[in-house]
Amino acid sequence: MRSPWRARAGRATPPPASGSALGSALGPVRLGLAAGRLVAPAAFVRALGADAGTARRVTWLTRMLGVRDLALAVGVTGTVRRGGDARGWLLAAGAADAVDAVVIARAASVGRLGGSVPGLVAVAGAGSAVAHVVAALAQGSSRAS
Repeated sequence: MRSPWRARAGRATPPPASGSALGSALGPVRLGLAAGRLVAPAAFVRALGADAGTARRVTWLTRMLGVRDLALAVGVTGTVRRGGDARGWLLAAGAADAVDAVVIARAASVGRLGGSVPGLVAVAGAGSAVAHVVAALAQGSSRAS
């Protein structure tokens, strides 16, 4: 049996992640974030560095984002598990993460969010956006072959 690891330049490297494998990993992470936004919206916003009053005032918006993430998680995970084409779901999730990263970075830059957490969340959101696009491209290339 051939190993899935390939030798490259004298080093063994793992096989590239397929779009389905990466999509399968991204869905549950999004589901966890959605649950946090739905179950404890004020705590979620407070963790970003917002004051208690602001966190209470935007619970409706935080829940709305939780529902969005829940729909994206179910769409990505369900489509990948059925072996379907999840590129649309992955790109939508990537776009959502990119927008979230920009909005959080902007809010932090104008002093609406305090501490170092917003910067970390913005970077993580940007990384997640890239991961979703990579998963969509990988799924597209694996379907083409």
